[in-house]
Amino acid sequence: MPPTGHFSHAPTSHTVLGMEDRPYFVFGDLVANTGAVVGELCALVFSPAWNMLVAMLVGMAIGMILSLPLALGLGALFGAMEIMLPVMTTGMVAGMVVSMATSMESLALGRAVELGVTSGIGVMGLEVRPESSRRLRSRR
Repeated sequence: MPPTGHFSHAPTSHTVLGMEDRPYFVFGDLVANTGAVVGELCALVFSPAWNMLVAMLVGMAIGMILSLPLALGLGALFGAMEIMLPVMTTGMVAGMVVSMATSMESLALGRAVELGVTSGIGVMGLEVRPESSRRLRSRR
């Protein structure tokens, strides 16, 4: 008998590739997107005088540090896979992208925020949860 209840990995009518598609879940993912804040801070910290590799590593650390309070606070309530993984990955990717772009040329604050949000949405689009990868493998 397959497992039932909260920990079941059975596909439901509310998932697309394992990701929730109900509006309040999608809205929650967008609200938890830390890319805008990380992008803004990285634009203020970095300049074209920075080495790109060093800027990328420091930007990744900034993204992780800024995302950690949100990830821990919401992750305790909603779970690591649903909150912590996307928030921390968004912070890291947005920090790397914006810091590298800023080390190449000066970015306006609005453009840095836009890059951060775009990075976060990209991370959400690439997010595949374990149950969806099992379903994809079973289709082969």
